[in-house]
Amino acid sequence: MPRHYSTSNMVERLVGLLDTTDLNEFEHGFVESMQRRLNEGTLTGISDRQVEVLENVFNKHFA
Repeated sequence: MPRHYSTSNMVERLVGLLDTTDLNEFEHGFVESMQRRLNEGTLTGISDRQVEVLENVFNKHFA
């Protein structure tokens, strides 16, 4: 059964990869952007497309 993660939890887990070479250039920039949104408290305002990209990046590295 697949596990479900909150948006903030996915971002927090992906932030752990920022100091590695696991993320490509796009993913690195995207995760940094999501980290800023999380820190600013605006993560809940991301678009459906951003949620889709976040889920895809997360699943690529943690599924």
